[in-house]
Amino acid sequence: MDWFKKIEIVGAVASIIGVVLGTPALIVAFIQLLRTKKAAEAAAEAAKEAVQRVSRVAAVATIEQVCSRSRDLLHLVRARNHTASATAAFELREAVAKFCLSSVAKQLLPAMEWSKLLKSVSTVHDSLERAAGINKMDSDNRDELVQSISALHSKFSMLTTTAGEKAGESNANTV
Repeated sequence: MDWFKKIEIVGAVASIIGVVLGTPALIVAFIQLLRTKKAAEAAAEAAKEAVQRVSRVAAVATIEQVCSRSRDLLHLVRARNHTASATAAFELREAVAKFCLSSVAKQLLPAMEWSKLLKSVSTVHDSLERAAGINKMDSDNRDELVQSISALHSKFSMLTTTAGEKAGESNANTV
């Protein structure tokens, strides 16, 4: 029985030592857990901001493509290439339709303005499809289309500049 009591005492001492050493270790682990949580939240916020910046830059590239398509369309209409003009108008229509649904587009113009722009592009496309179908366009209609496309191109150019400035401002604010 003597051994049994000695083992009990050794066990009790070991338990006390374990509690004395384990409690601070548990506190340190808890503090590290809180620090890790804060670091993870900061990393998630930084990733969210990075995605937004990349999205703005991608939007600038997209609106620049829209602007480029409108310029190409203007050149094709002036060159009296009806089939290529109709194809270019379709591509412009598609690009505007896709872009106007993006979150960045909504920051550049209200949805109603995008709807008006898309309607203008659609009207130009429909006119060019008719001209390509008969391979003919009268000069008055052509002049009206050139004016409409020029106005659209000017608007897309302004939007490109605005989008670039907004993307630049957001990048400048994060540096």
